[in-house]
Amino acid sequence: MTASDRSSSFSDRRGWWVIAGLFVVLTVSSGFGFYNMAVYMNVLAETRNFSVTSLSGAVSAFFVTGGIAGIGVARLLERVDVRWILIAGALISGVALSLVGVVESIKLLYLLFVLFGIGNTGVSIVVSTTLVTRWFPGSNRSVALSVASTGLSMGGILITPASAWLFEQFGVGVAMPGFGLLFAAAIILVTLLLIRDAPSAHAVRTAAEISGDWSYPDALRTRFFVLLTAGYVLCMASQVGGIAHLYNHADNQAGFLVAATAVQALTAMSILSRIVGGFILTRIPIRWFTLGNLTGQASGLALLASADSRGEILVAAGLFGATVGNLLMLHPLWLADAYGIGAYARLFSVSNAWTVLGVAAGPLAMGMLYDFADYRVAYAVAVALSLGAGLLVAGAGARPMRA
Repeated sequence: MTASDRSSSFSDRRGWWVIAGLFVVLTVSSGFGFYNMAVYMNVLAETRNFSVTSLSGAVSAFFVTGGIAGIGVARLLERVDVRWILIAGALISGVALSLVGVVESIKLLYLLFVLFGIGNTGVSIVVSTTLVTRWFPGSNRSVALSVASTGLSMGGILITPASAWLFEQFGVGVAMPGFGLLFAAAIILVTLLLIRDAPSAHAVRTAAEISGDWSYPDALRTRFFVLLTAGYVLCMASQVGGIAHLYNHADNQAGFLVAATAVQALTAMSILSRIVGGFILTRIPIRWFTLGNLTGQASGLALLASADSRGEILVAAGLFGATVGNLLMLHPLWLADAYGIGAYARLFSVSNAWTVLGVAAGPLAMGMLYDFADYRVAYAVAVALSLGAGLLVAGAGARPMRA
């Protein structure tokens, strides 16, 4: 074995340790962030007498702030060691979570959720996908990303039920400071032990010139970037709206036991399909796999729109879940594949910031449609959004074209 072979082998092994660290980071950030929002709203409404409407606004502030802050984080990733970003994000998030346990003013709560959104962005998807892109430039990138991003689902499986139980046992005043401490300590420890920037991370501009990667301004103006981003705004509105209302829809149709099982089926299929999808992408074009998953998402939502029995609801939830994990993974993966490593962090951060519009609008729109009509109408609109996303993605083409 030559010295070059030994160096490559060590880099591969080191990269998979980074993936293991990112899995834990994403489990913590998504569990205490995205998935726990419904739990926070419920507990704070009961213990602080905040209205559900005002709490919903605080949650929206968390998501919108996180999307915007991702653009700044992407710029930092080109200049600063990623460990400093992760540590800063963990500390800001930990402090914000801890103080939520003692806040009595809705204005201060909004401020804390904004800080939490900023901090959580430093330990979430923009940072993790950039690291995966840097460490895995070859065909195994999809496998590495599928493993790391599975942490997003594990947060909901492991942390959210435990959080609800701890609130019940100890109350918000004790549980929230504990969550903040655990958030910061877990991510900082994993960062120090496992996570490193790729060896060439800060020589990326020279590498881009040599390899022909796109520059940020040129990539931003391409039809491919605009249509893919627009497609993902509709995709995430449909997906997050469908997930947010799944429990209530299934409960209305078949009872709370079926509703709980449907959520579990969706989560389990999301994890399984993401792992399988990572391997499939080493063999088929990413464009066709994306369009197939958008079609599958529309099909699952259509089945949910018409389902009224236990079996139909569980089958529909499973089909819908089989597309959820893959579509989240395909967004950063396709951008990295299309434009290269050089400008990836900033490009994905901008595209991801726009998709926050879908994340925020989807649940609200479906709730309004349910109040106006029923869930059949709400889920039918979600189907239309998924099909619209497919048309935009198809129109983007396979790759961006240079002027």
